[in-house]
Amino acid sequence: MLREDWHAGSAADLPAVFGIGGALSVPLPPGEILTDQSPGQDEPAPLCWISTEPPSPHLLAALRTDHERTGLWPLLLCDSNEVYGDRCTVGIVPPEPAEHIERWHAADVMARIWDGLVQAEDDLGPAYELEVLEPFGYDCPGPAPSGNLLADPDILANQQVPRFVDDETRLALVPVPRGADVLATLGWSGAANHVSRTAGLAAMARSWEERFGVRLLRLGPDRLDLSVAAPPQEHDHATAVAAEHWAFCPDRILQESGSIAAYAREIRGRRTWSFWWD
Repeated sequence: MLREDWHAGSAADLPAVFGIGGALSVPLPPGEILTDQSPGQDEPAPLCWISTEPPSPHLLAALRTDHERTGLWPLLLCDSNEVYGDRCTVGIVPPEPAEHIERWHAADVMARIWDGLVQAEDDLGPAYELEVLEPFGYDCPGPAPSGNLLADPDILANQQVPRFVDDETRLALVPVPRGADVLATLGWSGAANHVSRTAGLAAMARSWEERFGVRLLRLGPDRLDLSVAAPPQEHDHATAVAAEHWAFCPDRILQESGSIAAYAREIRGRRTWSFWWD
């Protein structure tokens, strides 16, 4: 839902709307404020600002530099099945505050999801064959070690942005201290068939920011795209990272790669990670 009384055609309007400090250093294109569309909202709260047209990659780069001062994270939103202004990728389910993300640690989230995925289904045996999990088994292996930075994370993010901009892409500015938090605070429902709430996934994404120089680039109704400045370079490291990705988004691995081992070969050295949920 877009609020006409919160029309934000200029950068000067946003600090007042979101209660943030610094002003933006660049003018914004035409856009609106997207509000919480989840049930039971008499006075929907503002979630983010969204442009009405595809953005320039140069604009995103400038806004990324502004983030530390403004508290507004620049993000690409894509939505080819719905209409901007009436429905959107975000605001469909109740947003979760950042405090919910802070309750989780990546290792605990991974273990909890892993155990849930491999648990026995009555008399049918384990939900997944060991061939899917190899070289791991039914016990969660835990998070992978950190990667080695090959580039500045923000510079790499700016370099990767043009790959993800098309006619269906819009620019969003989200009031969050870090990009990973938007998975929870925007009321995004893309992983709803995998997890009931997204604070745990946001905690994993926070950990990837710290260990792999990840930056959240684009969010869609059922997908997520990240830039990766410290990707795994060696086979064993890539396999350990692939195990995390399986817990984070099993659909991407099972329906495309077929196994953790096969997926590990795909992400070794890759500067972007893309996920989708069925």
